Amino acid sequence: MTGNEQIDISISHTRTGIIFAVSVLALNFCALSLYIRPGETGANSMIAGGVGEFAACFAMSVVAICIIFLSKDLTDYKSIISIGDKGIFDRRISTAWIPWSAISTVSIVDQNSQKNLLFKISQSDDVAKTLRKRMIGFVGLGAPGAPHEFLVEAGKLKGGFTALHNAVTKFHQIPHDGRAH
Repeated sequence: MTGNEQIDISISHTRTGIIFAVSVLALNFCALSLYIRPGETGANSMIAGGVGEFAACFAMSVVAICIIFLSKDLTDYKSIISIGDKGIFDRRISTAWIPWSAISTVSIVDQNSQKNLLFKISQSDDVAKTLRKRMIGFVGLGAPGAPHEFLVEAGKLKGGFTALHNAVTKFHQIPHDGRAH
């Protein structure tokens, strides 16, 4: 293997584009319901200042915020995960490369019918500094000697779990049954 070999994986623009389109449709539906005010008379009417109007305005604001974040993801073509002979660098959860020597095990985790990779790392201060604090999980809720671990979600990545799994197995061993070894 040559030095500094790496695989870069970006976000899946197809998946993000579909979610973006559905969000735009939801925003338009809320705006249309405010404009035409269905059931203007009767028990189900959308009167000015009523619960229906509030619900539509609240839904519009939440969906608009989602559209803003999705727009950022759609225009970002940079890789978010780099996997190489130096280690793994997931820009969503770390600020630098996490070396393979600091990773004790990699296991496959199935969450809500979606496969992800769980990396258990040593408690080295150098490695802990590169992880964003909110992304670190402790086994046993801070029990002495509990390893740090972080989950790399594959659903949003281009190529999904298969691309992530193939890239990691090129540089680090993952058991075939998915359990930590």
